[in-house]
Amino acid sequence: MGYEINWNVNAGDPVLQSPQYQKYSQYTIGGLAVPPEIAAIKTAIKDARASRESAAVINYLVWLLRLLHWWRNRCLKQSQRR
Repeated sequence: MGYEINWNVNAGDPVLQSPQYQKYSQYTIGGLAVPPEIAAIKTAIKDARASRESAAVINYLVWLLRLLHWWRNRCLKQSQRR
């Protein structure tokens, strides 16, 4: 069973000013797809408040994890074909 990896936000959305978005948007996907960065994203989710105000940031971080999981599986499959 698969899942959507798409995420979008309108220009000017407050999530774009969040420290988490500001931090991770500076990385390439390959740069984030390493265990220390994945662990940092999981920690950011764990440390987020379970509130309506945090929902957009949590949504962004969860999207990153889904994307990184897809990316790592894709790279693994490609390396197994070689």
